[in-house]
Amino acid sequence: MVTYIAVFRKWISYKRGSVSMYPSALIWDVDGTLTDSTALIAEALDHIYLRFYQRETTYDERRALIGTPLKKQIRIFGEPEQYGTTEEAVFEAFIGCYEAGKHRERILNDVIAVLALGSNLGIPTGLVTSKNREELANTLPRLGIASAISIAVTADDIAHPKPAPDGILLALNQLGVSLEDAHAACYIGDTTHDMQAARGAGVRLIGVAWGAAGKERLTAENPEFIADTPALLREYLLGATIANG
Repeated sequence: MVTYIAVFRKWISYKRGSVSMYPSALIWDVDGTLTDSTALIAEALDHIYLRFYQRETTYDERRALIGTPLKKQIRIFGEPEQYGTTEEAVFEAFIGCYEAGKHRERILNDVIAVLALGSNLGIPTGLVTSKNREELANTLPRLGIASAISIAVTADDIAHPKPAPDGILLALNQLGVSLEDAHAACYIGDTTHDMQAARGAGVRLIGVAWGAAGKERLTAENPEFIADTPALLREYLLGATIANG
């Protein structure tokens, strides 16, 4: 009920002209937001933890790591060299396992449609992901959004990835969003790491309930809005398209 009330209030505010028509930018997470990839990532992490570190982890432990970069995920037990391997070898094994199961990486087309609509309306649109460049290069063609986004910031592009705000701040700069307008930009993500990064960057925190964290964990981060469905996300972000007929 709270979700529907929030959408209604947002619609009323558009009708009254009390807020800007659209966000100053729409910046999107990838895994868990645009794709249903949580189980596949957790499986690939399980693969490398058993193979290289001889460590068993629970699904919830692995799920909690989603939203942080692979460089961090492979070091939760220490440096790879301590276990007789290298970062490159572990990266290769993780990406190989993920790509072998890529048929299970479900593209959330209804969410992709919201991204595309925002871009078509002229809203500066981009990605900030904890994927590295190689991971994103594999996934991006499957998303089919290359023409809808202006920029993509990966974990390789910044010194401090999520939950630090650096990636979102870089995206705002690359999208040409001024400091004065940054507060009206939205970051849309599915994990607590996403919400923390958005808060640090001074942008609007928009959560989606269908990803890795789930609604309860997102609620604890006190985001502006949590979308239970892509339709509600569309109405909240782009409600003026409805209000203006």
